[in-house]
Amino acid sequence: MTTVITARLTLAVRLVDTTTGRELTETDIRFYIGTDMIHPMRKGSGTYVFVNMSKEDFLMRICARGFEDMDVNVQHESLDPRLPILDVFLMPSEKNMVGGPLLQINGTLSGLQYLEAIDLGHPIGVFQSAVTKKDVTKMTLLPATQGGGVALDSISYAILSKDRSRYEVFTVKEQDSPTSVILKAQMSIEHELNDRIFRIVYGRAGPKGAFVLKVRDDSSDLNYLLHFKAGKFEYLRPVDFHQETGEIKLKEGATKIVAEEVKEEKENE
Repeated sequence: MTTVITARLTLAVRLVDTTTGRELTETDIRFYIGTDMIHPMRKGSGTYVFVNMSKEDFLMRICARGFEDMDVNVQHESLDPRLPILDVFLMPSEKNMVGGPLLQINGTLSGLQYLEAIDLGHPIGVFQSAVTKKDVTKMTLLPATQGGGVALDSISYAILSKDRSRYEVFTVKEQDSPTSVILKAQMSIEHELNDRIFRIVYGRAGPKGAFVLKVRDDSSDLNYLLHFKAGKFEYLRPVDFHQETGEIKLKEGATKIVAEEVKEEKENE
C-alpha cells in the first residue's frame, strides 16, 4: 500500500533588509505565534515557507539576529490565494555593523502613511521601454554602467525621471531575459528613455506619525531621495546623510508630486 503525504502551502514569508532592499542572508531567525516557536522551511535567501497551517488570521513575531524584532499581523484575505507571499521589512539593530555603521533620520509627521528612499548615487539600471500586450507588461532595461549586468529579484523597485518629477514603484514578477522583466502590474505613468531604476530603502512609519529610516554609512556620497505619503499627497525630499541625521522635519525642503493628469489639465488651460 502506497502512502501519499501532501503539504498545502499556507504562507511564504520573504524577509527584506530595510537598508539594502535585498533579501536577508542571516539564517539565525526564529518565528513565534504567541509563545510557541514555529518551524518553517527555508527556501533560498530570506524566504521561508509555512505549510498545513490554519487559515485563521494570526499575529507572528519574527526575531532575526542583528535586526529589531518585528510583529506581523498575518491576514489571509489580503494575500494572493495562489501564492500567499508576505514581504516583511526588518530594520537592523544598532549593533549590526555588517555593511557599515548605521545612520538614521527620525521624527514625527501627522498623517504619515509610509516612508522610503533611494540612493541617488547607485542606480541599478536604466529604463528603455514598457509594453503591455494581453495584460502582460514587459519592461526592457540596460545596466546603469557599461559592461555591467542587471539582475532584478521578484520584489519592488523605483524608477525616477532625470528631472525628479516622476517617481513610480513597480514590482517584478519574473526576469524574462538579461535585459527585460515582466511586471506584476501595468505602469501607471509614462517614463522616458534612460530614466534611472533603483533599489528601495525602507523606513518605518509608526503610530501617531512617528518615523525612522536607516542607511549604511558605506560611501563618501550618501545623497538619498526620500519618498513619502502624508495625508492625500506624495512627496520627494533630498537628504545627505553626512549632513543631516537624527531628528528632522520631513516636509522641510520636500516637493509635492503632481499627478500626470493634473499636469496635463494645467497645460491645456
